[in-house]
Amino acid sequence: MPANTSPIYSIVGAVDSAAANNAGAVAGITANTATDGSGTLTKIFTAGANGSYVQKIRFRPVASSAGSVAATVARVFISSSSTTSITNTWLYDEITLPAVTMSNTAASSVFELPLNIALDPNYLLYVTFGTSTGSTPSGYSVVVIAGDY
Repeated sequence: MPANTSPIYSIVGAVDSAAANNAGAVAGITANTATDGSGTLTKIFTAGANGSYVQKIRFRPVASSAGSVAATVARVFISSSSTTSITNTWLYDEITLPAVTMSNTAASSVFELPLNIALDPNYLLYVTFGTSTGSTPSGYSVVVIAGDY
C-alpha cells in the first residue's frame, strides 16, 4: 500500500543564494577543478526541516559596468552535511557558462539549470566553478528557486 496517495506541494517559497550564505554577492572568483566534492565549495541552499523541492538555479553574470566574466563550468553538488567531504557530497549536475562582456545598453544573459528534485530535510546545495570567472567583482550571482515542505 502506498505511503502517500496525495500530491505533495511546497508550503512556502524558499529562495536562497550564494550571497545570502556567504556574505558576498559574487561566486566564481575561486576555481575548483575537483569533481568529487572536495576543494572550495560555495553553499547556495539549505533544505527546510521537512525537506524542500528545488525547481532551478539561476546564474546571472556580474561585473563592473564594462567588465567581463570568463567562461567556466558551474558544478552543483548535493550534501548531507555542512562539513563537506567526498563521502557526503555528490556531484549532481553541471552547466557550461560562456564568457560574457557586460554592457550598459543591453541586458546580460541569465543561465538556468533546471533541477526539479526533492531534497531531504536539511540537505544542502553547493556550487563550484571549474575556472576562475575573473577578479572581484566579476563572477556570478547564483540564486536557487525552491519551496519548503
